[in-house]
Amino acid sequence: MTLSKSTNPCSVTNMWSTRILRKAAWTPNIAGLMLLSLALLMQLNAFSQQSEFSPYSRFGFGLINQMNTPVATGLAGMETAMANAYQFNPGNPASATFLTQTTLQGSGMMSNLSMRQGEDNEASATFGSAGPMGIVVKRKNGKNALILGASSYSNSGYAITRNNDIEGIGVVQERYNGEGGLSNANVGWARVFRASRMVAAGDSDSIRVSNRSLHMGIQTQYLFGQVRRSSTMDIIDPTFLDHRANFTAQHRSISTDIGLILDQLIRVRYNKNRDFENSLALRIGGVFTPEAKLSSDISRLDETTQTLGGIAVNLDTTYFSSLTAFAGRMPRSSNAGISLHYDRADGMRWSAGIEYSTTAWSEVADEMSEELLSDGVNWDNAEALRLGFQFNLGRSEQRHPTWGKASYRFGLASGNQPFSIDAAPIAYQTASAGATIPLVGSRSLSRIHFGMEFGTRSAENSNYEERIYRFNLGVSLMPFFKNNWLVPRLYD
Repeated sequence: MTLSKSTNPCSVTNMWSTRILRKAAWTPNIAGLMLLSLALLMQLNAFSQQSEFSPYSRFGFGLINQMNTPVATGLAGMETAMANAYQFNPGNPASATFLTQTTLQGSGMMSNLSMRQGEDNEASATFGSAGPMGIVVKRKNGKNALILGASSYSNSGYAITRNNDIEGIGVVQERYNGEGGLSNANVGWARVFRASRMVAAGDSDSIRVSNRSLHMGIQTQYLFGQVRRSSTMDIIDPTFLDHRANFTAQHRSISTDIGLILDQLIRVRYNKNRDFENSLALRIGGVFTPEAKLSSDISRLDETTQTLGGIAVNLDTTYFSSLTAFAGRMPRSSNAGISLHYDRADGMRWSAGIEYSTTAWSEVADEMSEELLSDGVNWDNAEALRLGFQFNLGRSEQRHPTWGKASYRFGLASGNQPFSIDAAPIAYQTASAGATIPLVGSRSLSRIHFGMEFGTRSAENSNYEERIYRFNLGVSLMPFFKNNWLVPRLYD
């Protein structure tokens, strides 16, 4: 088994500056937003060519949802119940209103994939890729948020070679290669609605607190990309003819994500001096994506070839098919989660949650092209169960100025990909960890995020197993308090 490498680094830089003079009406930095939007569009092609060396990426659209934000990576992929104030999740538009102000984020990922088949066959590969990137435009402490982003949806990038010695024919070499993937570009809007009530503070006083907030978001996703596959059977004996098959599929789909997160305060305590002591909150969230139309251009070409001087020469076309604008369906999906959040006056806080997600691929199997899957492979519902825990240290006056202010997280996940081989689903299990630290010297709320995960992936009753290691590094940039974006401008 041999592997080919491809790395697609992706980075976006953005520099905005605002000179403050006298107070006037608020106007957004339109030029800055246009430049950022153009930069995002220029990166979309890079997102559609991510690498995934697993042979399982040969089927369907490739392996789906392998790229998360660093925070989500540390929480085993959770995207609903554990939203935070410093990084939004591209899969849940409601998470944008948890941010305190305009936030630009991006990340990169390094992965190592080790593959084992039986006792003797092993291979490994290390590759890099870009993670989700985007911007949420939001006034500081505002209720509305505009979302622009791009992320990877699926990845395919394998290279497999197998040699067999067949009696009467001789040595036969089989080669399987694939590349490409699908990407998401999304534009959305989110808003938060808050309610407050009075709580007791001491024996005869009270304080008004925000006890309930409903975060709502909706976004339009444009799914696009191309997957290419080829297989070759090369018989070393030149008296036999060879065979080569090429497959290309381009896909396009527009869908809508609807996200909701309800944050409910369970209890809060203040002492007789009206100082905060602790609080406990419950958070319930969900994301729903209805079925959407899929348009695909699919072509397949099978050829009889013969290798002459090391070059495969086409002798005859044995099969050709071309489907233009083939009408399929993308499945509906849903995600639901619940979490508890505890805060204490000295800065110590923790949160724990559970999420479940499902995507009904089996319900749209009849509307998919048969060319997308191989014999013995069928569409299957994708499911995942995720657990996450996050905490911050207390006693702020005794903490390290960097690591003492960090957020630490852990996660566990179990699920399966949206296809099965000989009725056995492709199941995976992962364990993850991560941290978020302040961007020292920025004088802002900007942060650096780390996430890493280890997992296995295999099919039941199969002697083939994969082990995956990933390390995710990202940054979320927020403006310095003297240069806040989207604040009232001042002129002479």
